[in-house]
Amino acid sequence: MTFDNGRTIIALRLRLFIATVLLIVYLYLVYFGKELRFPLLGLEAGAWTTIVLAIFTIIAFYPLALNYRYFYFSDDGPVLVFRYYSVGFFAGKKQSVEIPKNEFAGYKTENYLGLFKKIILARKIDRKIAYYPLIHLSSLKKKEIVKLLSSLDSFSQSK
Repeated sequence: MTFDNGRTIIALRLRLFIATVLLIVYLYLVYFGKELRFPLLGLEAGAWTTIVLAIFTIIAFYPLALNYRYFYFSDDGPVLVFRYYSVGFFAGKKQSVEIPKNEFAGYKTENYLGLFKKIILARKIDRKIAYYPLIHLSSLKKKEIVKLLSSLDSFSQSK
């Protein structure tokens, strides 16, 4: 089984692009083009600008605040492959974890406030268990998390 959340990440980036374009158009119309007449719905230009900037900030920093990551998983072949990197304004370092199926020792999941989902992978190395740094799964849909965990459970139980 192979899957990634590329569509979710593309949707996030498209939403950010559209919000940026709308912000620029708004700022142009209000401050340079003088096309909008104020007060509009009882609020002056400064109040509307504050509201628009607050909405833009929420849209822009939501993925960053929730640690959204591009995530790729494959259990095809002799190894389990996990690839991930952070998304948002500052793209993070691309990381990859490859664990041979016969050395996979299980996983632990963590959930903070129902928003931050994380997984810690374990690998058997010379009779010891090594743990990889945690991977954020916040950007995965529930059904993708279920598929991932059921696949990992099948490898944990097959030993």
